[in-house]
Amino acid sequence: MVKRRKNIRLPNQIYELSSQIFSITICIQGRRPIFQNEAWAKILLGSLNTGLLAKQTEQYAWCLMPDHLHLLISPRGANLSDILSAWKSYTGHLLRKGGLEGSCWQRGFYDHALRKEEDFQRAAEYIVNNPVRKGLVENWRDYPFSWHRWM
Repeated sequence: MVKRRKNIRLPNQIYELSSQIFSITICIQGRRPIFQNEAWAKILLGSLNTGLLAKQTEQYAWCLMPDHLHLLISPRGANLSDILSAWKSYTGHLLRKGGLEGSCWQRGFYDHALRKEEDFQRAAEYIVNNPVRKGLVENWRDYPFSWHRWM
């Protein structure tokens, strides 16, 4: 008997709703802290502000940690799973071109679809406070790799 992976995704059409905001976590393969390398962190952040992710999602917050990325986003006219898959492939290529060896991203991503009653700004503040909770900085504003639109 072949063991199949459990499907953890919501119905596909949910990932296409522009009104649906998602909290996304994408981890580095093996949780390697590759974004301690500031050049690689800047490459990745540049890809958030230009190209595919910038054009096909509405961004509310992000925080790049040494071994993972948090996003608060919604899709714009395309399936979010497809957008993230293409973006991960693109950024993996960029990082390998910049000297990264081996795989970059873990397969898939973790998501939470925010409900209408959830406070989007509070979710954004939770995301940007990740470096504070991890002891990297005392104030999230001192962390160079985080942003939210209500700053």
